[in-house]
Amino acid sequence: MINSLSRKVVLCSLVLGSTSLFSCEQMLRDKAAQENVNEMGQAESATEQAAEAAPKEPLFEITYPKNSKYTDLTPPAGVKPNPFEEIEKIAAEHKDNENWADKHADIKGVLLQNEQKDYYFVLQQLAANEMLRNELFHHYYQDPGNTGMLQAIGFYTDHLVEAKSEDSELIYKSLRALKDYWPQDKIAKVAMATAARVQARPIEASADTASRNGKYRQVYARELQKMANRMNGNG
Repeated sequence: MINSLSRKVVLCSLVLGSTSLFSCEQMLRDKAAQENVNEMGQAESATEQAAEAAPKEPLFEITYPKNSKYTDLTPPAGVKPNPFEEIEKIAAEHKDNENWADKHADIKGVLLQNEQKDYYFVLQQLAANEMLRNELFHHYYQDPGNTGMLQAIGFYTDHLVEAKSEDSELIYKSLRALKDYWPQDKIAKVAMATAARVQARPIEASADTASRNGKYRQVYARELQKMANRMNGNG
């Protein structure tokens, strides 16, 4: 790079004269710097394009029994409209409504209507994720003593437990919010059962440990175990 620049400076000075030696050197350095900037810009653009092209990891994952016919939200055969789209529709209808209780009431209605269906566990997890992540946690941080809101957090946490969810992050955050609302023995029981379920999960693909959801599942399972031990006086 330096030798190449020196040769260019000599050639430039021969053309423009010895009095322009400094100008030649500066001109060539400026050109080299600009080329470097352009190359960096192209590299950054290529990186951004690659990131945009890569599939985005979902914010959460649904837990399915082994060989479930509903894996990846496969719709129930012959059921119209698709029940797995109902929670998302309700969320869209209430996106400008600041009263979370209205959305909560509509989602409870969907759960009640499908309580006897064999895909109920999917709806339970979709409902809990929508309400806890997008509504209740936000309100909890603003008003942690609101009894109605804590009751709703407990309602969806119970549904996650009943559905045998392995979303240890969501359950951990819910139990943290319920620490002064639920009995300690119930919190300890849910924490330990969830941690055990996650830790018993077989590692079948790299995503089970390398993806964001996979990593968080393991990290929060350990935190749930610690929480249970503290509640039981073992930690």
